[in-house]
Amino acid sequence: MNGQRISTGIDELDLLVEGGLRAGRSYLIVGEPGTGKTIFGLQFLYKGLLNGEKSLYVAIDEQPAEVIEQAASLGWDLSPYIEKKEFLILDASGYINARAGDNQAKSDMHKIITELSIRIKQTGATRVVIDPVGPLIFSGESVARVQDQARMLFYALKNHAVTTTLVTSHSAGRNVRGIEEYLVAGTIVLEMELASSRFVRTLTLEKMRSTALDPAQYLFKIIPGRGIVMQQTSE
Repeated sequence: MNGQRISTGIDELDLLVEGGLRAGRSYLIVGEPGTGKTIFGLQFLYKGLLNGEKSLYVAIDEQPAEVIEQAASLGWDLSPYIEKKEFLILDASGYINARAGDNQAKSDMHKIITELSIRIKQTGATRVVIDPVGPLIFSGESVARVQDQARMLFYALKNHAVTTTLVTSHSAGRNVRGIEEYLVAGTIVLEMELASSRFVRTLTLEKMRSTALDPAQYLFKIIPGRGIVMQQTSE
């Protein structure tokens, strides 16, 4: 898998990152609500399905039916892939709601990692999306505990060398980031900005390890049937 690149599902982005993401690594998609993080993740997984790859979506804030509905609104029918067991949605919300204290939080992370590992092996998934990752590692605990939770999760993902993972994270601003950013191979920031009395969406490539890249910001639109489509550089 060393050096192998896999498509993000966004053709324009692939051209900027030497053909795609490095296989077997984890990447962070960060942004405020409504900026397109979930669509980015679904587009990444759907591209894999079209290429004959199996995919796993870990849902935290949405129910599986809502994920399927959102994909359908963009023209991506996941039903055939679900029926053929090529695409699986893991509802992980129960692990978050069950937290009752420090010891339980630690136990839950072990359960999450165990369940995730089992599902990856069962499905043979080579693409995984965790949307969003924050609730799995942040729960009002100490900074040390949060760091431990994050490292446990990302090191566990790293053990699956054939699996490329996207994790999404909420952000209320460019300076508000979590420990997860320091544990991933790349960071892509999605934002909405006011320009000429209208909002536009932007995508910023902030970090991409082992990739020749100049950090830059690009405009993009969300188009039915295509998903995220990047445009010219935003000045």
